[in-house]
Amino acid sequence: MPDLALDLRYLKYAMLVAEHGSFRRAASILNLSQSTISRRIQLLERRLGMPLFERNHAGARVTLAGERFMRDAAVGADHLHQAVLDMASTQRGEIGDLRIGLMASLASGFLSDLLGTYRRRFPRVDVRVQEAASQANAAGVLNGRLDAAFITGSPLLPGCEAEHLWDERIFVALPEDHRCAGGRVVAWDDVREDIFLVSAEAAGPEIKDYLVRQLSGLGFRPRLSVQQVGRENLLNMVAKGFGLTLTTYSTLGATYPGVVFLPIGAATETVGSSVVWSATNRNPALKRLLQISSELAEKHRRGSSRARRAESRRG
Repeated sequence: MPDLALDLRYLKYAMLVAEHGSFRRAASILNLSQSTISRRIQLLERRLGMPLFERNHAGARVTLAGERFMRDAAVGADHLHQAVLDMASTQRGEIGDLRIGLMASLASGFLSDLLGTYRRRFPRVDVRVQEAASQANAAGVLNGRLDAAFITGSPLLPGCEAEHLWDERIFVALPEDHRCAGGRVVAWDDVREDIFLVSAEAAGPEIKDYLVRQLSGLGFRPRLSVQQVGRENLLNMVAKGFGLTLTTYSTLGATYPGVVFLPIGAATETVGSSVVWSATNRNPALKRLLQISSELAEKHRRGSSRARRAESRRG
């Protein structure tokens, strides 16, 4: 068997000679001496154990075996060239795989902007999303199943890093015929006696804990109904009058017939969210996601500051 550890440049030289029928013209195109081209193609022929060209005073003509070799080798060279390009693109985070966990809605808001921006910039990255509760997403980051997770609060996980990204106002979802549906804001005391629907999945456990903290009092426990459904059907149940539920601003990007969304509690009542990832994760696609996350977080903070200043001047 011939030694196939060939310098791909030698193959390129041979293909140029074959295309132009001349060592001299190939050397001129490559800006090399004719003797250099001739020696390297001779080395290629010795390694292959067969001549690629018939040489004469008029130039060089490809042999039958040489023609077949270069035709087949060109295909392999193209694949290798593409493999090299893909490897470089992967290292830059332009292609690859990215696995993220979340619990917020993608209808609007920060996370919607983030994933939309990331997709536009890196359309060749295969993004896979898992919607689950914070605890499950955190476990996914810790065991390496997820590259990053977007979690409420400021998580502290061993061996991980986190960055606070955005805050959202809390809203209550009410059926359109609810006694509070015509107002501009809902106080906790207004809905203290209502049934609150909570999903068993995704953000459900966090919402349940939040409701207990807000509504519990001496001798009183809120009426909670845990449902084995996702966000969409939970809101459909609200529309049918089964109860109320809590959500955040990001959900308002979608339309749910029969449901009214109103801010609840004081304007300062918000829920913060962070991105968390393993400090040892070297996925270039993750690095790009984190860069965009930081850029958007800074942009949102500047926008919020301008809005507060404008509100203060109007006041």
